[in-house]
Amino acid sequence: MNREINEIIEDVQTLKIQGATKIAKTIIDAIVKCRKDIAKRSNDKDEFIRNIQNIAKKLSIAQPIESMGQNIIGSIIFELQDPSVRNINDCSNVVKNVSNKLNRTIEENEKTFIENGTKLISSMEKKTRALNIFTHCYSSAVRNIFEKADDANIDMKIFNMETRPVFQGRLTAKKLSEIGINVTMCLDSAAPFVVSKKSGRELDIDLVLIGADSISLNGSTINKIGGYGMSLSAFHENIPVYVVTSLLKIKKGQNDFMDIPVETRAFKDIWPEAPIGINIMNLAFDVIPSEFITGFITEFGIIKPEEIKEIVKKDYPRLMH
Repeated sequence: MNREINEIIEDVQTLKIQGATKIAKTIIDAIVKCRKDIAKRSNDKDEFIRNIQNIAKKLSIAQPIESMGQNIIGSIIFELQDPSVRNINDCSNVVKNVSNKLNRTIEENEKTFIENGTKLISSMEKKTRALNIFTHCYSSAVRNIFEKADDANIDMKIFNMETRPVFQGRLTAKKLSEIGINVTMCLDSAAPFVVSKKSGRELDIDLVLIGADSISLNGSTINKIGGYGMSLSAFHENIPVYVVTSLLKIKKGQNDFMDIPVETRAFKDIWPEAPIGINIMNLAFDVIPSEFITGFITEFGIIKPEEIKEIVKKDYPRLMH
């Protein structure tokens, strides 16, 4: 079991597994596979829960900013604590049943917000030219929206940035290009200018569409570094910014991200042989404030940042505190 968990941690940290939804599904599958081994090492229900919690702590090290996987583990532990769950066999069955339910929920949610995102693009389609959309990093949900819009013959051009230092933006560009979608990739440092109206009529961006790693109750979003500058530029130019996400990505109890530590990664990713004495800041993520965001494309429809708290309170109350 430890070997499998350690492999997941390594795969997440090296971006072999990337994307909050994929990471969450991988965590669910791992816990289901490990439940029998956990049962063998547990004498009672309480010890079973403690062993699940220990796995959760290990997995949270892999990507501390990703909240969806942590929320899913929290849901499993919550169900295990029900008084009707009395013994090890009950615990094992609960893990399997709850995990299957969570997987179905994730898949259904994704279908819903992909449909909502496609409708948004369709509503913005231009009669005289292609709809110009800017995106960032790699999001499977955003990619699926583009694919569905392309299937609907919506005339659009996609622009994206490289997403240094690991270049996840190349994956976005490659996958879209492979299915025939018109895509143009730019340097990270050029993104705010490309989004702005100052870049000229040929680059007249109509919409910014991005994914999310985590969201807060007030509608702020954590995304791959570079999202802040791109969204600031869009906000300044009155270009709509929409975030495609499930509200299962709420950072539990986090009302705002103003004081959250932003993850810093190894300087060697930026400059492997940097001279001694040079400080290199390799921020992995940044925060997009709620005021920059026009709306969230979610399983509950397209909602405004200020609506998130009430919806979460009603539909995902355990994520409030």
